[in-house]
Amino acid sequence: MQATTESFTSVPEDLIIRGADIVFMTDDGAKFHVHAYFFTRESVYWQQKLTGHNEPHHPLSKRYTPNDPYIIQDVDSRDLRKFLCVFYNTRYGDYSFFSKFDWIDILSIAHKWEFPQVKTLSKRYLGTMGYGVVERTCGVHCTRIVDDEMIDRSYPNQVYLISCGHEI
Repeated sequence: MQATTESFTSVPEDLIIRGADIVFMTDDGAKFHVHAYFFTRESVYWQQKLTGHNEPHHPLSKRYTPNDPYIIQDVDSRDLRKFLCVFYNTRYGDYSFFSKFDWIDILSIAHKWEFPQVKTLSKRYLGTMGYGVVERTCGVHCTRIVDDEMIDRSYPNQVYLISCGHEI
């Protein structure tokens, strides 16, 4: 989900973190040299994708390098940079540089990739900005976030996180 405002300060095209043990690449060719630890510790989705197991602390089943990166097709590079700033934030605990649109993008990724702690963090920050998050399930598998100001009764704005079975 692409934010409609310019609130997030971009980082250089390729993100290279010292000591990184995995390289992700988005469809636009941007590469992200990061630590698989955050992905396998926080997300069952990534534990399965990267280690073949459903618990953290297993070694990666394959080495992903700059010449052979893990290709991410469902998230664009701008949104992935936002998501990674949750883990690689130079101002510990201060996420004031994110707008509501940034948090919606982060929430979308956290939901899609099964990062429960990041999802909780996103909901908390959206709540401080006057947004509630309502989750609905349609019974099949895909993810969509809808911003709808007309239905909410307890917040000025509502963010709907909808899981259903078809691509939107």
